Amino acid sequence: MEKYREMLGQVLRLAVIVAVCVAVMLGIYALIGLFSSKVLIGGLLGGGIAIAHFVFLSITVSRAIDRASEKNNASGLQLAIQASAGIRLLILAVVLILLFKAQICDPLATLIPLLVAQVALKCIDLFLPGKGDDTP
Repeated sequence: MEKYREMLGQVLRLAVIVAVCVAVMLGIYALIGLFSSKVLIGGLLGGGIAIAHFVFLSITVSRAIDRASEKNNASGLQLAIQASAGIRLLILAVVLILLFKAQICDPLATLIPLLVAQVALKCIDLFLPGKGDDTP
């Protein structure tokens, strides 16, 4: 149960960071006079896709770890995680291509939240209390 609380905490932290960054991005678009409904839709879709991608990542890695620990199969764990990453990337690419081809949203406004989420995931542990301490 503790594992799921930690996962939910990570998702909530990421969601807050992405929401703030999308709001800042939309404000910048408005300041430079390029704000439109396509930009708004792109920002919202990009943020939603970024958070959904992280949720699916967390779930699939957690399940792969559980299965590998049951079977004591470390090589199977690595293969399952790699396969999951490939499938998620393919689905993400297809969704983005369809969105851009249909011209539903602004491509840049959709991609910026995805990039922000990746940077946030790399940095999120730096700001958690107790992380990085070498003392037992």
